[in-house]
Amino acid sequence: MSLASTSRRLGRAAAAIVFIGLASCRPGGTKACTEAACGDEVEIKFEPELVAPGRYHFIVDLDGVTRRCSASLPNPSQQEIMPECMIRQGDGSLAAITIPRMQPKVVALRVVRDQAVLTDTRAAPIYAVERPNGPDCPPECSVGRVTVEIKEPTTEVHR
Repeated sequence: MSLASTSRRLGRAAAAIVFIGLASCRPGGTKACTEAACGDEVEIKFEPELVAPGRYHFIVDLDGVTRRCSASLPNPSQQEIMPECMIRQGDGSLAAITIPRMQPKVVALRVVRDQAVLTDTRAAPIYAVERPNGPDCPPECSVGRVTVEIKEPTTEVHR
């Protein structure tokens, strides 16, 4: 076999591989999926993020199932390890709580900092379907999101 014929065969093989790769990207073609995982969850975002120093306690009722978690500022990295809720940190703040494996219709949240109640509210999450590996690939997860307004307690001034 000559060098020229080997070169032509390799060129044809490379063209075939490119064609197959392009065909798999077309609608109806085969598609390779990544293997990213996801899980059903609900995220409770704080507006504004919690920034005042102190010990925070979060009591979350999800259609009758209660989850409790806590964290401290200014050192949010020293939070307790609690698999039933994950506290998302901002830049020196507490930004949100995520509760895994839950899809409640209603979320009731009580936030307490150093015995002061910052909020005691109920809200219905808005759910979206997420597919981390693409629209035609499993898994499919339901992620609920709700934003909760946080107000600092006011100190009344008596005259």
